[in-house]
This record gives sequence, structure tokens and C-alpha cells, in this order.
Amino acid sequence: MTALLRPVLVLICLAVPALAETPALQTVRLSLDPDSATLEVETRIEAPEGPVRLPDLGWLEITGLAIGERAAVPDGATLAPGRHGGAPVTVRLAGRLPQPARPIGLASMTADGGHLVGADWLPRDDRTLRRFRLGLSVPESHRVVATGSLSGETRVEGRYRADFVFTGRPRDLGLFVGRYTIAEEIRDGRRIRTYFEDGDADLSAAYIDAAAGYLARYEAEIGPYPYDSFAVVSAPIPVGLGFAGLTYVARSILSHPYMRGRSLAHEVVHSWWGNAVAVDYAAGNWAEGLTTFQADYALAEAEGAAAAREMRLEWLRGLAQLPADDIGALRDFRSAAHDGRQAVGYGKAALVLHMLRDEIGPAAFRAGIRRFYAAQEREVAGWADLADAFGAAAGRDLSGFFDQWVNRPGLPEIRLDAAEAIDTGGEPALRIALSQSGPAFRLAVPLRIDTAAGTVTRHVRLEDTRLSVTLPLDAPATGVHVDPGFDLARRLLPGEVPPTLRALSGAGMTLRLAGTAAGLEEAARTLAARLLRREEVALEAPGAATADLLVIGTTAAVSRLRDEMIAGPAPWDPATGAARIWAERDATGRQIVFASADRVKALTEELAAAPYYAGRSYVAFAAGATVETGVWDMPSSPLARSFATAQPR
Repeated sequence: MTALLRPVLVLICLAVPALAETPALQTVRLSLDPDSATLEVETRIEAPEGPVRLPDLGWLEITGLAIGERAAVPDGATLAPGRHGGAPVTVRLAGRLPQPARPIGLASMTADGGHLVGADWLPRDDRTLRRFRLGLSVPESHRVVATGSLSGETRVEGRYRADFVFTGRPRDLGLFVGRYTIAEEIRDGRRIRTYFEDGDADLSAAYIDAAAGYLARYEAEIGPYPYDSFAVVSAPIPVGLGFAGLTYVARSILSHPYMRGRSLAHEVVHSWWGNAVAVDYAAGNWAEGLTTFQADYALAEAEGAAAAREMRLEWLRGLAQLPADDIGALRDFRSAAHDGRQAVGYGKAALVLHMLRDEIGPAAFRAGIRRFYAAQEREVAGWADLADAFGAAAGRDLSGFFDQWVNRPGLPEIRLDAAEAIDTGGEPALRIALSQSGPAFRLAVPLRIDTAAGTVTRHVRLEDTRLSVTLPLDAPATGVHVDPGFDLARRLLPGEVPPTLRALSGAGMTLRLAGTAAGLEEAARTLAARLLRREEVALEAPGAATADLLVIGTTAAVSRLRDEMIAGPAPWDPATGAARIWAERDATGRQIVFASADRVKALTEELAAAPYYAGRSYVAFAAGATVETGVWDMPSSPLARSFATAQPR
């Protein structure tokens, strides 16, 4: 049963996992008034190493400094080692948290809550890891939570205080405050909590159940869960962020079922990848791809082969939206920012891991995951460490595989140049010619061959720009399809790519209004800023007809405008649901996204979650729920051939 912690708060302690070597301590005492967004902080760095960097932020002021037990005056942005001499450094700070910025700032406060993420607001030294002891105080109307382990909480003299212990990099520290009701259960000795506003309290039990299930699943797959608790915290701003033992999720999307599915699984896995094992960003952010593979993709595989194939195809469609020059090397991917290049760090990386598992086999892949975690827990790791772990598990050198897929930019583009069913001395065979863009990738290309006796699967090695091969068969071939399951990281050909809502990630998209209903322009601009992730969205200039376009308006007006812009019938009923959004191309190839609703107010109410359906061609909503979604069918593939009869050779 889920406990709601409201009027009385008691001290609850759970064991904190011990490290082989305890990092030096930094204490933080913080008092925050959310209504005025003001805070006071006192922090003490024990045994500082190297220079101590002081915060240099416009909203935060240094109000006191001590070296050892003696008061001091800052003389710049850092305290040199010769000045502090390794003695403890105590700094007092005060300030007013800023309003949220776009992109979302690392420190902000709204009327509904706020956060402090990373170490820019704290003094810090050169130590990679720190053990933080946090004492956090807010008015009793609010609750505050931090990354790490809750060591105690009380309510005294009209204020709520919570104490946390966190061991990790200063940049991974996070504090979150809001008017939360806390729900809690202890599962397998771990505290699992939700910090939700009153209106969302009925979601807590489902989130706790889901989180507990994911923790058990991934502990079995990866290794011991590195923390003693996990929390889901409601955010007043549009984010979805993962931290050590905690995820911070926009309140506006908490009720959507996918948040308790793949999205929550994704954030749980980040407790291992990116937190317990930190990312060497200079060598590339591997954590997003590995998390996507083990969370999002694994759950799709559990649904069945069709769902897994569809997710691989979504990744490839996301990459197809990028110009070829923007598909960078995985070693160059750093940020999880929500732009088109996210397709590289998430989708391309996950496809590479899918190909790696095919290359070395599922057993070696699972062993490599566990080996990597055991070796790198509490360390900073890069792609080379993953290559070492998988190579050791597979008993072979995988440096060539990782060099090709991690260090090389771009993707191969594979073409089916010729295919014919032949008869060689009374024996059926398939003659096939493939090519790829240069410089060549080394590829194991899967083929699905349809024969008179059934379907067979073969792989051919394409390691140059061209390959011609004859494959003997047991029965005459009737057709062939190259990479039918979309198992390869490659550039899709034009005939394989239907329009999808990923078009919204394009930088050049402009806005056109459909209809003249009261309040339409304001609602359309608000929705467009959310869909395109921009502060301001320009209306289409008069006479312009080349840029990709976002059309927003009422149901009937958008439907009429669509019929004027695109020849042929609409691919679905443009009045489905209470609000809907879909993507098409006009005769020139321009991408057009149409968004409409039966009521102007429903544009912003119903379509807020549309960015989370980037891989879909269309989605309709009613009463906040998805009522229909999918991807347009493509009539034929340029990588498929059908044969009538075999010709003797």
C-alpha cells in the first residue's frame, strides 16, 4: 500500500552503500523561500584539491568566506591552492533564483516550484568525486528533494527540513522544490517515492509499481542498483531529466501512459548509465544510446518483433531527417538536447548496439554489459571502455567495429542495383548486386529471400562500394528484400521514408494560420513555440512557398487549407479526435505539418504532448488521451524485387 506523507514527518534512515574509498566531504546547508525565490547557502569544502572556483552568477552573491576558521575576502573567481593551503573553505551565498529560461536553465523558480542542477551555484574544486551532506530547509507548505540518499526529514517551527547524502560529481547534484505530496513504499529494502502535486496524487501508486519493477529488472540485467532509493519528482516546466536515484518529469505529461512505460524505464536505467558510471564527455556521450537500447528498445522487443522493427525504423527515419553532413560521429555527441541531432546520440547509438549484439551474440552481449558495469562503477567511462568490456566478453578484438561506428561520421547508403532468380545447371540460385556510398563501411547485410518453398534469411558481406554475388537456393526465388527488418544503421532511401512529425525539428519551419477564430493567433503561437521548441515562431511571409510549414487552426479551416495545398485525398480523417496533428509532403517535397482542433483552446490543451510522437506520421487526442496514431504506409521499397520465373544460366 502506498503511504501518503503529509501532516507528520518522521526520521527514516536506510543504509547508504559504502565506497571502497570515501571521497572528501562537502557540506551544504540551504534555506529557501519559494514564494520570493530567495535562498541562503552555507557550504564547506573539506580538504580542497587544486583551486577552489567560486560561483560567478548574476543572481547569486558571495556574502561570506572563511579559510579554516579565519574570515577571508575573495580576490577573484578562484582561491589558489597557495591561498587555502588545503584547509577547509567555507562560503556563504545569497540570491534570488531566476525565472526559467529556454533552453531550460540549470537554476530556476516558478510559482509552482523550482530546481538547482549542477555545481555552477556552488564553490567547487578539482576533485572528480565529492561526498555531499545536504541539509535543506523550506516552508512547511513545500517539500524539497535532492539526488542521493534521504538520511532524515523533520518538520519544525513551520519549516520542512530534509537531509541527503550524495556521492558523485558536483555537476550531477540536483535539488528540487515544490508544493508536493509525498507517496512512499519500501520495496526490496529500497525507498521508492513520488513527489507530486495534490491533483496528481492518484498517479503515485502506478508510478511506484512501475519504478519498482524496472529497478528489479535492470538490477538483474546490469548489476546491483547503486542507490538505496528512487524518486519521481513532478516538474513545473517541460523537462524529462534523469539523476542519481531520481527523475524530474514535467507535470503536464505525468498522466500519459508512455511516461510510466518507456520514459520511466529510460530514466531508471540512467541511474546506472550516466550516474553510477559517469560519462567521459570528451570521448562522446555513450550513456544515451546504451540507455535507449536497454530501456526503450528492450521494452519494444518485449512487445514483439513488429514493435522492435518499428522502433528501429523510427530511429532511421529520425536520422533521415538530418542532412548527411549532420550525422556526426558518436564520439562527437555530447548533449541530450531536443533537436534533430538527438537522433545521432540516441537512435544511431542504439542501432550500433543492436548490430553489436547481432555480431557477438546475445549471451556475450549480456556478459559485456555486466562486465562494463562491474569495472566502471563510480568511474568516468568512454566508448573505449565499452569496447574493452564487450571484446573481453566475446573473446575477440572489437576495436575495428567500434572504430567504424563510433569514430566515423555519416552512415552508408545501400542500393539494390540488380537481382534476378536464375537456374545454374538445374540448381536454383539468386544473383544479386549491391552497392553503397563511399568510403565503404564493413557491413553484414541481411537478405530476406522468398522462394517457392518458403522464406529464407541470408547475410552477405558488403565491404567495398560494390558487391555481386550468386546465392544457391533449395527452391526458385520469387523475391528478395534487402535489410527488411531495418537492422542496419544506414541512410534510408527516399522511397523508404514517409513524412513524420520529426519535420518539427527542422530549423526553417514557419507558421501559417488557418481560420479567423477568436484567440487563434495567440493559441497558435503558443503551440508553435512548444512544438518547434523556440521562443518565438515567425508567421509565413507573404508569397513565401519554399520553407517547410506548420499550419495551425480550427478543424474545418485546416482541412480546407490542406486540400488547397496538397493534391489527392487526405491520408486519414482530418476530424479524428478532438485535436490532431499530422505530416505530409506537397508536390515539391516540402514538409507540411497540420495541427487542428475543434476548439481553439484545445490546440494548447490537447496537443501539448505532440513532440513526444516525433516518429509518428499522425496522432489524434481527446480528453488528454491518444485516440489514434501511426505511420503512413509506403507503397513499395527500392530495396525489394519480385520475380516471375527463374531464367537458366
